[in-house]
Amino acid sequence: MNIDWTPFLKAIEPITKQIKVLFAEHHFLTIICGFLAVMMTISFYKFLRSISPALVVLIFLMILVLLVMHWTITRTEPEFMKPAIDWLAPFFPTAPVPVAVPKKG
Repeated sequence: MNIDWTPFLKAIEPITKQIKVLFAEHHFLTIICGFLAVMMTISFYKFLRSISPALVVLIFLMILVLLVMHWTITRTEPEFMKPAIDWLAPFFPTAPVPVAVPKKG
């Protein structure tokens, strides 16, 4: 039983190309991790609040610091934060340039 996967691979080629482009940009993973951290904090809010309200504030501050670091390295900050990020950017390395996906045909 030998299955020919060529038609299936041709059908999903545009999708895989877009996924490669997304994962070539490292900040896509940073955004996903930040989103998951926020969602986990919100879902555990009652539990965290029962332990200590300071713990919730600490976690939100950590998320904010990670977001500002992400904006500083990738230079994707909102317009109103541009002066602050411009001041902070020289202290951080620059983001690597995403690898271009070669076009076929």
